[in-house]
Amino acid sequence: MDKKMIPSAEENVIVEATPDNYNQIANFLNQDNQIHRHLDWFGTLDWLGYQPYLLLMKMGQIQSVLCATSENKDSAWVRTFVAKKQTDLAETWGILLNRAIQNLSENGIQKLAALALHKWFEDLLASSGFKNKQNIIVLEWGGKLPPGISKKIGLKIRPMHMDDLPEVQQVDQLAFPPLWQNSLASLTKAYEQPGISTVAVHEDVILGYQISTSMTIYGHLARLAVRPDFQRLGVAYHLVHDLLRQFDQQGFWRVTVNTQSNNSPSLKLYKQFGFKRTGEEIPVYELML
Repeated sequence: MDKKMIPSAEENVIVEATPDNYNQIANFLNQDNQIHRHLDWFGTLDWLGYQPYLLLMKMGQIQSVLCATSENKDSAWVRTFVAKKQTDLAETWGILLNRAIQNLSENGIQKLAALALHKWFEDLLASSGFKNKQNIIVLEWGGKLPPGISKKIGLKIRPMHMDDLPEVQQVDQLAFPPLWQNSLASLTKAYEQPGISTVAVHEDVILGYQISTSMTIYGHLARLAVRPDFQRLGVAYHLVHDLLRQFDQQGFWRVTVNTQSNNSPSLKLYKQFGFKRTGEEIPVYELML
């Protein structure tokens, strides 16, 4: 090999992380660094073993971490970006992003997205070609249940079971575009959280589902989906009504939900239940690969 091609000990080197890097990454995450973490069910270390999961190394020490693993065959999210505060963020981000894009493109991924949870991270996204396509908004329930509505079809709301999850995933994939679909692993992780998960069943077929989380007396509707061919039949309404009834019976004083700012059907549904915007918004940035 040409000596000019061999990096010196002083140069940065990009390394694909493996489970063997677990302790080193864990220690790095506990340092006082600039850090972006995606809002999902997984921690940064849970993604070890998946790519692109890149480490920028110098003299054997981590300088930065970028994890941008895919959720499905079409799209991926920036799960984590961490960099030492004294580094040039734009340069470090650019180096790792270019390698991540190469990896994703080679595997057929068409879109990379990220949540702009911090101003410094939003600046990085905007300067590297990402576009703000929509925002995630937070809504809060006012605490009053509207009257129930009659079921247009024979519908049963029952607790979700672990063996429902493959069928739940099918509903999820039908209901959402690729960027917003959840994998079976993500849905399983969500289902395992403390909370209330239910399915709407018609003739032994799951038409819709909701997964909600809870902490003390605070509830959050984390996921709601209905098969497209059974939408506008009140399935989502019955799922949400049943959930809020249960939260109310348990004495929950606050219930929230997130949805996309341009998701008119969801906004209309939540308005029926008295959900109101809290004013909190999270910009969603997308990059076509």
